[in-house]
Amino acid sequence: MDGKTASSFWQGKRVFITYPTSFLGAWMALALEHLGAQVFGFSETAGKTPNLFDLTNLAQRISMTYGDLRDEEAFRQVLQFAQADIVLHLGETGLLTEAEKKPLEIFSKSVLGTATLMELLRETASVRSVVVVSSDKVYSRAADNKALSETDKIAAQDILPTAKLCSEFAALSYRNTFFSPEKYNKHKIAIATARIGSAIGGGDFSETSLIPQAVQSFLNKKPFDIRNPQSVRPWIHVLDQVDGILKLAEALYVKGPKLAETYNLGAAEYESVGEVIKEFSQVWGTTWSSISENTGKSFLSLHGRLNSELAKKDLSWAPSWDLTKALLETSKWYQKYFSGNSLPEQLTASVREYFSVGS
Repeated sequence: MDGKTASSFWQGKRVFITYPTSFLGAWMALALEHLGAQVFGFSETAGKTPNLFDLTNLAQRISMTYGDLRDEEAFRQVLQFAQADIVLHLGETGLLTEAEKKPLEIFSKSVLGTATLMELLRETASVRSVVVVSSDKVYSRAADNKALSETDKIAAQDILPTAKLCSEFAALSYRNTFFSPEKYNKHKIAIATARIGSAIGGGDFSETSLIPQAVQSFLNKKPFDIRNPQSVRPWIHVLDQVDGILKLAEALYVKGPKLAETYNLGAAEYESVGEVIKEFSQVWGTTWSSISENTGKSFLSLHGRLNSELAKKDLSWAPSWDLTKALLETSKWYQKYFSGNSLPEQLTASVREYFSVGS
Protein backbone atom coordinates (compact mmCIF):
# COMPACT_ATOMS: atom_id res chain seq x y z
CA MET A 1 0.00 0.00 0.00
CA ASP A 2 2.94 2.34 -0.55
CA GLY A 3 2.33 5.42 -2.64
CA LYS A 4 -1.08 6.46 -3.82
CA THR A 5 -4.19 4.37 -3.61
CA ALA A 6 -4.03 1.39 -5.96
CA SER A 7 -6.91 1.25 -8.42
CA SER A 8 -6.79 -2.55 -8.41
CA PHE A 9 -8.28 -2.69 -4.90
CA TRP A 10 -11.13 -0.28 -5.63
CA GLN A 11 -12.04 -1.71 -9.01
CA GLY A 12 -15.61 -3.00 -8.67
CA LYS A 13 -15.92 -2.23 -4.95
CA ARG A 14 -19.34 -0.99 -3.86
CA VAL A 15 -18.76 2.14 -1.77
CA PHE A 16 -21.42 4.05 0.16
CA ILE A 17 -20.69 7.73 0.91
CA THR A 18 -22.62 10.10 3.12
CA TYR A 19 -22.55 13.79 2.13
CA PRO A 20 -21.03 13.38 -1.35
CA THR A 21 -22.53 16.83 -1.99
CA SER A 22 -19.90 18.44 0.26
CA PHE A 23 -16.52 19.74 -0.93
CA LEU A 24 -14.67 16.70 0.45
CA GLY A 25 -17.48 14.36 -0.57
CA ALA A 26 -17.50 15.45 -4.19
CA TRP A 27 -13.74 14.94 -4.53
CA MET A 28 -14.12 11.57 -2.79
CA ALA A 29 -16.83 10.45 -5.20
CA LEU A 30 -14.81 11.63 -8.20
CA ALA A 31 -11.73 9.76 -6.98
CA LEU A 32 -13.65 6.55 -6.37
CA GLU A 33 -15.29 6.77 -9.79
CA HIS A 34 -11.84 7.19 -11.36
CA LEU A 35 -10.51 4.20 -9.40
CA GLY A 36 -13.30 1.99 -10.72
CA ALA A 37 -15.57 1.74 -7.70
CA GLN A 38 -19.35 1.67 -7.85
CA VAL A 39 -20.39 4.68 -5.78
CA PHE A 40 -23.61 5.20 -3.82
CA GLY A 41 -24.35 8.53 -2.17
CA PHE A 42 -26.85 9.68 0.44
CA SER A 43 -27.33 13.20 1.78
CA GLU A 44 -29.36 16.35 1.46
CA THR A 45 -28.86 18.54 -1.60
CA ALA A 46 -25.75 20.71 -1.76
CA GLY A 47 -27.82 23.79 -0.91
CA LYS A 48 -25.50 26.50 -2.20
CA THR A 49 -24.56 27.08 -5.81
CA PRO A 50 -22.18 26.83 -7.49
CA ASN A 51 -20.81 23.63 -5.95
CA LEU A 52 -18.43 20.92 -7.14
CA PHE A 53 -21.05 18.14 -6.93
CA ASP A 54 -23.33 19.81 -9.46
CA LEU A 55 -20.56 21.22 -11.66
CA THR A 56 -19.16 17.73 -12.29
CA ASN A 57 -22.60 16.13 -12.80
CA LEU A 58 -22.05 13.69 -9.95
CA ALA A 59 -25.77 13.11 -9.47
CA GLN A 60 -25.74 11.41 -12.89
CA ARG A 61 -22.39 9.67 -12.43
CA ILE A 62 -23.07 7.88 -9.14
CA SER A 63 -26.13 6.23 -7.62
CA MET A 64 -27.40 9.21 -5.63
CA THR A 65 -30.29 9.41 -3.17
CA TYR A 66 -31.30 12.62 -1.46
CA GLY A 67 -32.54 12.48 2.10
CA ASP A 68 -31.92 13.12 5.79
CA LEU A 69 -29.53 10.76 7.58
CA ARG A 70 -31.80 10.91 10.61
CA ASP A 71 -34.60 9.30 8.57
CA GLU A 72 -34.04 5.70 9.60
CA GLU A 73 -36.32 4.08 7.03
CA ALA A 74 -34.94 6.08 4.10
CA PHE A 75 -31.41 5.38 5.27
CA ARG A 76 -32.21 1.68 5.60
CA GLN A 77 -33.54 1.48 2.06
CA VAL A 78 -30.50 3.08 0.43
CA LEU A 79 -28.08 0.94 2.45
CA GLN A 80 -29.94 -2.22 1.55
CA PHE A 81 -29.99 -1.20 -2.10
CA ALA A 82 -26.27 -0.39 -2.14
CA GLN A 83 -25.11 -3.68 -0.61
CA ALA A 84 -21.89 -1.81 0.01
CA ASP A 85 -18.50 -3.32 0.80
CA ILE A 86 -17.24 -0.07 2.33
CA VAL A 87 -18.94 2.89 4.03
CA LEU A 88 -17.32 6.35 4.19
CA HIS A 89 -19.25 8.54 6.62
CA LEU A 90 -18.04 12.04 5.83
CA GLY A 91 -20.68 13.65 8.00
CA GLU A 92 -21.87 17.19 8.46
CA THR A 93 -19.43 19.78 7.14
CA GLY A 94 -19.26 23.56 7.10
CA LEU A 95 -17.63 26.55 8.72
CA LEU A 96 -17.37 27.22 12.43
CA THR A 97 -19.31 30.48 12.08
CA GLU A 98 -22.12 28.79 10.14
CA ALA A 99 -22.44 26.07 12.78
CA GLU A 100 -22.98 28.68 15.48
CA LYS A 101 -26.14 29.83 13.68
CA LYS A 102 -27.79 26.40 13.89
CA PRO A 103 -26.14 24.44 16.73
CA LEU A 104 -29.08 22.14 17.47
CA GLU A 105 -29.32 21.11 13.83
CA ILE A 106 -25.58 20.46 13.64
CA PHE A 107 -25.61 18.28 16.76
CA SER A 108 -28.73 16.46 15.65
CA LYS A 109 -27.43 15.64 12.17
CA SER A 110 -23.96 14.74 13.37
CA VAL A 111 -24.84 12.55 16.32
CA LEU A 112 -28.19 11.05 15.28
CA GLY A 113 -27.03 10.63 11.71
CA THR A 114 -23.98 8.68 12.84
CA ALA A 115 -25.93 6.65 15.40
CA THR A 116 -28.54 5.79 12.77
CA LEU A 117 -25.83 4.59 10.40
CA MET A 118 -24.22 2.47 13.11
CA GLU A 119 -27.55 0.93 14.08
CA LEU A 120 -28.36 0.06 10.48
CA LEU A 121 -24.95 -1.59 10.07
CA ARG A 122 -26.16 -4.20 12.53
CA GLU A 123 -28.58 -5.44 9.87
CA THR A 124 -26.36 -4.87 6.81
CA ALA A 125 -24.45 -8.04 6.03
CA SER A 126 -22.29 -6.81 3.14
CA VAL A 127 -20.26 -4.03 4.82
CA ARG A 128 -16.69 -4.89 5.86
CA SER A 129 -15.03 -1.49 6.37
CA VAL A 130 -16.31 1.79 7.85
CA VAL A 131 -14.48 5.12 8.17
CA VAL A 132 -16.09 7.96 10.15
CA VAL A 133 -14.49 11.33 9.40
CA SER A 134 -13.93 13.76 12.28
CA SER A 135 -12.07 17.03 12.90
CA ASP A 136 -8.54 18.09 13.83
CA LYS A 137 -10.11 20.53 16.29
CA VAL A 138 -11.31 17.86 18.75
CA TYR A 139 -8.03 18.08 20.66
CA SER A 140 -7.36 20.19 23.71
CA ARG A 141 -4.89 22.85 22.57
CA ALA A 142 -1.33 22.02 23.58
CA ALA A 143 0.39 24.85 25.45
CA ASP A 144 3.63 24.33 23.53
CA ASN A 145 1.88 23.88 20.16
CA LYS A 146 3.31 20.38 19.84
CA ALA A 147 2.00 18.03 17.17
CA LEU A 148 -0.97 16.20 18.67
CA SER A 149 -1.24 12.42 18.57
CA GLU A 150 -4.35 10.26 18.66
CA THR A 151 -3.86 9.57 22.37
CA ASP A 152 -3.62 13.25 23.37
CA LYS A 153 -6.36 14.94 25.35
CA ILE A 154 -9.61 15.78 23.57
CA ALA A 155 -12.07 18.41 24.72
CA ALA A 156 -15.22 20.30 23.79
CA GLN A 157 -14.44 23.23 21.49
CA ASP A 158 -16.65 25.17 19.08
CA ILE A 159 -19.96 23.74 17.90
CA LEU A 160 -18.86 21.96 14.72
CA PRO A 161 -15.76 20.13 16.03
CA THR A 162 -17.61 19.21 19.23
CA ALA A 163 -20.43 17.75 17.14
CA LYS A 164 -17.79 15.82 15.19
CA LEU A 165 -16.33 14.55 18.44
CA CYS A 166 -19.75 13.40 19.61
CA SER A 167 -20.17 11.67 16.27
CA GLU A 168 -16.86 9.88 16.86
CA PHE A 169 -18.03 8.79 20.29
CA ALA A 170 -21.25 7.38 18.82
CA ALA A 171 -19.33 5.40 16.20
CA LEU A 172 -16.73 4.09 18.65
CA SER A 173 -19.43 3.23 21.17
CA TYR A 174 -21.05 0.96 18.59
CA ARG A 175 -17.61 -0.36 17.69
CA ASN A 176 -16.95 -1.34 21.28
CA THR A 177 -20.44 -2.69 21.94
CA PHE A 178 -21.57 -4.39 18.75
CA PHE A 179 -18.54 -4.51 16.44
CA SER A 180 -15.72 -5.23 18.87
CA PRO A 181 -12.42 -6.49 17.44
CA GLU A 182 -12.67 -9.51 19.73
CA LYS A 183 -15.85 -10.65 17.93
CA TYR A 184 -14.72 -9.72 14.43
CA ASN A 185 -15.12 -13.29 13.13
CA LYS A 186 -18.81 -12.99 13.95
CA HIS A 187 -19.72 -9.51 12.64
CA LYS A 188 -16.89 -8.97 10.05
CA ILE A 189 -17.03 -5.15 10.29
CA ALA A 190 -13.93 -3.04 11.00
CA ILE A 191 -14.54 0.57 12.08
CA ALA A 192 -12.17 3.49 12.59
CA THR A 193 -12.36 7.28 12.73
CA ALA A 194 -10.16 9.74 10.82
CA ARG A 195 -9.34 13.24 12.06
CA ILE A 196 -8.70 15.80 9.34
CA GLY A 197 -8.45 19.58 9.06
CA SER A 198 -9.42 22.14 6.45
CA ALA A 199 -8.11 21.50 2.94
CA ILE A 200 -7.57 23.51 -0.21
CA GLY A 201 -8.51 22.59 -3.75
CA GLY A 202 -10.66 23.65 -6.65
CA GLY A 203 -14.39 23.66 -6.16
CA ASP A 204 -14.53 25.42 -2.80
CA PHE A 205 -16.94 28.33 -3.16
CA SER A 206 -17.29 29.34 0.47
CA GLU A 207 -17.41 33.12 0.70
CA THR A 208 -15.40 33.14 3.93
CA SER A 209 -12.71 30.62 2.97
CA LEU A 210 -9.31 32.09 2.25
CA ILE A 211 -8.54 30.66 -1.20
CA PRO A 212 -11.95 31.50 -2.75
CA GLN A 213 -11.56 35.04 -1.40
CA ALA A 214 -8.13 35.26 -3.00
CA VAL A 215 -9.52 34.02 -6.32
CA GLN A 216 -12.18 36.74 -6.32
CA SER A 217 -9.50 39.26 -5.45
CA PHE A 218 -7.40 38.19 -8.44
CA LEU A 219 -10.37 38.13 -10.81
CA ASN A 220 -11.61 41.57 -9.74
CA LYS A 221 -8.10 43.02 -9.37
CA LYS A 222 -8.93 44.21 -5.88
CA PRO A 223 -7.08 43.46 -2.62
CA PHE A 224 -8.94 41.89 0.28
CA ASP A 225 -8.41 42.10 4.00
CA ILE A 226 -6.67 39.23 5.76
CA ARG A 227 -7.48 39.51 9.42
CA ASN A 228 -4.43 37.61 10.70
CA PRO A 229 -1.79 37.31 7.96
CA GLN A 230 0.75 36.03 10.51
CA SER A 231 -1.52 33.16 11.55
CA VAL A 232 0.26 29.87 10.84
CA ARG A 233 -1.96 27.14 9.47
CA PRO A 234 -1.59 23.60 8.13
CA TRP A 235 -1.95 23.36 4.34
CA ILE A 236 -3.02 20.20 2.53
CA HIS A 237 -4.73 19.49 -0.78
CA VAL A 238 -8.14 17.83 -0.51
CA LEU A 239 -6.99 14.90 -2.67
CA ASP A 240 -4.32 14.04 -0.11
CA GLN A 241 -7.11 13.81 2.46
CA VAL A 242 -9.15 11.66 0.07
CA ASP A 243 -6.16 9.37 -0.40
CA GLY A 244 -5.67 9.03 3.36
CA ILE A 245 -9.31 8.13 3.97
CA LEU A 246 -9.23 5.60 1.13
CA LYS A 247 -6.04 4.04 2.44
CA LEU A 248 -7.63 3.69 5.89
CA ALA A 249 -10.77 2.13 4.40
CA GLU A 250 -8.67 -0.30 2.37
CA ALA A 251 -6.56 -1.28 5.36
CA LEU A 252 -9.68 -1.91 7.47
CA TYR A 253 -11.07 -4.10 4.69
CA VAL A 254 -7.85 -6.09 4.35
CA LYS A 255 -6.58 -6.20 7.95
CA GLY A 256 -9.83 -6.06 9.86
CA PRO A 257 -9.51 -5.30 13.57
CA LYS A 258 -5.69 -5.15 13.58
CA LEU A 259 -5.71 -1.37 13.16
CA ALA A 260 -6.15 1.41 15.70
CA GLU A 261 -9.59 2.95 16.26
CA THR A 262 -8.52 6.51 15.32
CA TYR A 263 -6.04 8.00 12.86
CA ASN A 264 -4.80 11.54 12.28
CA LEU A 265 -4.53 12.50 8.60
CA GLY A 266 -2.82 15.84 8.95
CA ALA A 267 -0.89 18.27 6.79
CA ALA A 268 2.87 18.08 6.41
CA GLU A 269 3.40 21.82 5.85
CA TYR A 270 2.63 24.83 8.03
CA GLU A 271 2.89 28.37 6.68
CA SER A 272 1.48 31.79 7.51
CA VAL A 273 -1.68 32.90 5.76
CA GLY A 274 0.04 35.95 4.30
CA GLU A 275 2.90 33.98 2.79
CA VAL A 276 0.57 31.39 1.28
CA ILE A 277 -1.59 34.02 -0.39
CA LYS A 278 1.53 35.67 -1.81
CA GLU A 279 2.65 32.33 -3.23
CA PHE A 280 -0.85 31.65 -4.56
CA SER A 281 -0.82 34.99 -6.37
CA GLN A 282 2.51 34.10 -7.98
CA VAL A 283 1.15 30.73 -9.10
CA TRP A 284 -1.95 32.47 -10.44
CA GLY A 285 0.21 34.91 -12.37
CA THR A 286 -0.72 38.18 -10.74
CA THR A 287 0.53 40.58 -8.11
CA TRP A 288 -1.22 40.85 -4.79
CA SER A 289 -1.11 42.99 -1.67
CA SER A 290 -3.27 42.87 1.42
CA ILE A 291 -5.01 45.92 2.82
CA SER A 292 -4.63 44.40 6.26
CA GLU A 293 -2.28 46.28 8.56
CA ASN A 294 -1.95 43.46 11.06
CA THR A 295 1.80 42.99 11.45
CA GLY A 296 1.74 41.26 14.80
CA LYS A 297 3.72 38.24 15.89
CA SER A 298 3.13 34.93 14.14
CA PHE A 299 1.02 32.41 16.01
CA LEU A 300 -0.54 29.03 15.38
CA SER A 301 -4.22 29.34 14.60
CA LEU A 302 -7.10 27.18 15.81
CA HIS A 303 -5.94 24.67 13.23
CA GLY A 304 -3.48 22.75 15.38
CA ARG A 305 -0.66 20.45 14.40
CA LEU A 306 -1.53 16.80 13.90
CA ASN A 307 1.01 14.04 14.36
CA SER A 308 0.24 11.57 11.56
CA GLU A 309 3.03 9.08 12.26
CA LEU A 310 0.52 6.33 13.05
CA ALA A 311 -1.06 6.71 9.60
CA LYS A 312 2.39 6.68 8.04
CA LYS A 313 3.29 3.47 9.87
CA ASP A 314 0.02 1.56 9.52
CA LEU A 315 -1.31 2.92 6.22
CA SER A 316 1.85 4.05 4.39
CA TRP A 317 0.14 7.41 4.03
CA ALA A 318 1.57 10.91 3.90
CA PRO A 319 0.59 13.92 1.78
CA SER A 320 1.92 13.49 -1.77
CA TRP A 321 1.55 17.06 -3.02
CA ASP A 322 3.63 19.76 -1.42
CA LEU A 323 2.20 23.24 -0.89
CA THR A 324 3.44 24.60 -4.21
CA LYS A 325 1.84 21.72 -6.13
CA ALA A 326 -1.37 22.03 -4.12
CA LEU A 327 -1.61 25.74 -4.88
CA LEU A 328 -0.81 25.14 -8.56
CA GLU A 329 -3.56 22.54 -8.96
CA THR A 330 -6.00 24.76 -7.09
CA SER A 331 -5.15 27.73 -9.29
CA LYS A 332 -5.53 25.66 -12.47
CA TRP A 333 -8.98 24.50 -11.37
CA TYR A 334 -10.35 27.99 -10.74
CA GLN A 335 -8.81 29.42 -13.89
CA LYS A 336 -10.46 26.69 -15.96
CA TYR A 337 -13.79 27.28 -14.23
CA PHE A 338 -13.80 31.06 -14.59
CA SER A 339 -12.59 30.88 -18.20
CA GLY A 340 -16.04 29.59 -19.12
CA ASN A 341 -14.67 26.28 -20.41
CA SER A 342 -15.61 24.35 -17.32
CA LEU A 343 -16.55 20.96 -18.75
CA PRO A 344 -16.71 18.16 -16.13
CA GLU A 345 -13.71 16.47 -17.75
CA GLN A 346 -11.63 19.61 -17.27
CA LEU A 347 -12.76 20.13 -13.69
CA THR A 348 -11.78 16.57 -12.74
CA ALA A 349 -8.28 16.66 -14.27
CA SER A 350 -6.65 16.82 -10.82
CA VAL A 351 -8.10 13.44 -9.89
CA ARG A 352 -6.66 11.80 -12.97
CA GLU A 353 -3.24 13.31 -12.35
CA TYR A 354 -3.19 12.53 -8.64
CA PHE A 355 -4.08 8.85 -9.07
CA SER A 356 -2.13 8.34 -12.29
CA VAL A 357 0.58 6.40 -10.44
CA GLY A 358 -0.69 3.36 -8.59
CA SER A 359 1.16 1.23 -6.12
